[in-house]
Amino acid sequence: MGIVIKLTGRVFNSDELINRYADIIAEVANRGIVIVTGGGDVARRYIEVARKLTGREAAADMLGIWASRLNAMLMMYTLLAKGVNVYLSIPETLQELGKAYSSSKVIVMGGLQPGQSTTMVSVLAAEYLGINTVVNCSNIDALYTDDPSKNPNAARIERARLSEVEGILSKEGVRSFAGTYELIDEWALQIMRRSGISMIILDGKDPGKLTKYLKYSTIDGTLITP
Repeated sequence: MGIVIKLTGRVFNSDELINRYADIIAEVANRGIVIVTGGGDVARRYIEVARKLTGREAAADMLGIWASRLNAMLMMYTLLAKGVNVYLSIPETLQELGKAYSSSKVIVMGGLQPGQSTTMVSVLAAEYLGINTVVNCSNIDALYTDDPSKNPNAARIERARLSEVEGILSKEGVRSFAGTYELIDEWALQIMRRSGISMIILDGKDPGKLTKYLKYSTIDGTLITP
């Protein structure tokens, strides 16, 4: 069974993190892996400038998408340098992803279209390929009852159902502007529900947690089930 791994764009702020994730993926490259990369700081910079100069949210979104694809290319070439049989193109549609998955064990991709977070892209990729688990290496270490950066009393959650997650995210509402997506947006949750997809949230700053999951099925974060 394949797996979809979502890498927060903040991974790409660090050469060391990029290299460590590439090493981890190289070790399990025979199992069928789709890596979806976020845009990170590069995307946020271009989104900010585009919003300022054009006043068009769609333009900001498109630049965010291309920034995520730039990160995807960096990971693709890093994997190639390690001898991984990685697909040497970045799929821009689900149809392209399907063709790539039929011919290669490792595919890296970024965003697809305006209005979608890369978390949603990872869920769509899983649905399209019939994969039932997305591992979200995020910019936080788990799901919390509230935003831990704002509420020091927020409690860490180890396991949750989709209905519980919806309740947590509805506290502040889901923002839909480029570069401001929540940990999981409501559209991603809908796809997870209709296709029975689970999501594991891990700390993207600690690649060792991904290793623990891939090697020992140990979840040091949050498991979200339909």
